[in-house]
This record gives sequence, structure tokens and C-alpha cells, in this order.
Amino acid sequence: MAAPKTVAEPHKELRFTRAGQAQGMFIAATVAFAFTLLITITWFMGHPDFRWWMPLPFLVLAWLLARVALHCTRHAYIILTPMGIEIFPLLKPEKNLNLIYWTELDHADFNEELTLAKLHRDAEESSGAVLSLKPILAKQRPLLKKALEGRLAEKA
Repeated sequence: MAAPKTVAEPHKELRFTRAGQAQGMFIAATVAFAFTLLITITWFMGHPDFRWWMPLPFLVLAWLLARVALHCTRHAYIILTPMGIEIFPLLKPEKNLNLIYWTELDHADFNEELTLAKLHRDAEESSGAVLSLKPILAKQRPLLKKALEGRLAEKA
């Protein structure tokens, strides 16, 4: 399994993973595995309507969900570095990485529930990026807000 790469200066960056998203996927994987066990036990008991192959789709689903959940837990979604903000999408992050330099940003807005962040490149708010913060754990969202606002306040 691929592991995150080591960072040269880890003390200079803040990483936020998709751990909030991973929780739901771990639960779904557990439920799919429970269905696998239930169907397997029912088949072993000799129920005439159950066949040997029936637990396999649930087992494959449980395995896939567990893999995606591990990926979400281990890999970053947003990294605040000395250069700027690195935003990694869920699919193909090595190709679709979005890097926004601190010098490009004017200010950031957050909604009241801290589920949405808007990064503005100019004061007119005509350019920027919109980030969903739902994949990040709810306890970590205030930390992200504080870090972003603190870094942008240093610039001003």
C-alpha cells in the first residue's frame, strides 16, 4: 500500500486529511462485511435460497470501501505550507493538485457552520477557490480557519 512521502520540514506545514469522510466509509465497510457474514452463515446452515457466491459482492464492496477509507485517512486534503495552500482532490491527486500561493490570496471567508471556505484572490471577490470542509473532522475545522486567517493577517 502506498504511504505518504516523508516531508523535508514537517514542522513548517499543517496537514488536514479527509478523516471526516473516512468515518462514514469505515461504517459502510463494516455494514457490508456484516452482510457478508450473515449471508455466509445462512448459507452454511443450509438455507435453500442462498448460494455460495452470494456473500462475494458484499465482501468486495467491504474491501473497496475499506481501501477508500484508508486512503482518505492517510492522505492529505489540504496542506498549508510556507509557499501556499495545496489542495488535493480525492481522485488522481498527483495530476490534479491545486497550489494557491500566499501572495495570490487577498482574504478568506468561512460560513458559520465551518463547512465551506472561500479563498479570494482579490478584494472584489471575482476570483478564487471554494473548498468544502465537510471531509475534514469537525474538531479540526476551527484550527484550519485560525491558521488561514493568521497566515493571511501576517501578509497584511
